[in-house]
Amino acid sequence: MTAWGDSRSDPTGALADILDALDHNLRLSKATAKRSEGNRLRLLMVHGAAALIIAPLFLVYSTTTGLSSPSWDLLRSVPGAPHTVAGWLFVAGMVVMLGSASRRAAVAATGLGMMAVWYLSFSVTFSWAAWSWWYDGADPQTMPGIYAGPLYCHLSLVMWIQMVTALRVRHQP
Repeated sequence: MTAWGDSRSDPTGALADILDALDHNLRLSKATAKRSEGNRLRLLMVHGAAALIIAPLFLVYSTTTGLSSPSWDLLRSVPGAPHTVAGWLFVAGMVVMLGSASRRAAVAATGLGMMAVWYLSFSVTFSWAAWSWWYDGADPQTMPGIYAGPLYCHLSLVMWIQMVTALRVRHQP
């Protein structure tokens, strides 16, 4: 019997029902918050681990190919590329992993910001290549991966959103 459904109920019983319902909802809220925090930390670890794997793979790819296609024109102009580009992502991944493992949101957010910049630089590079291709006549034989710019832009936005979320979680009481 609930207090709000039966006007004839005993006031003490009604109060007990209300307190039981509040307790139940509080337990559910705590479990949901704990699960959400665990999921967020696991997602950050996945981002960090992916960066640690992608960085050396990018270095192997870029040193093997020399980043010679027009798709890499802007990225080749980064000082020390491809080593600095791969190094940036590797360090970002380490920072995210360390910040997540130590539950230091500001540290994890710093790494996520670094990853966002990395992904954004790739977005700009590939978008520039697609625009240049289109501007020069859009020859189907020389078409770059026109999907790559939006893909990397999406990844950059995901990192920014994760970074903002990490900082907001840090500042909650």
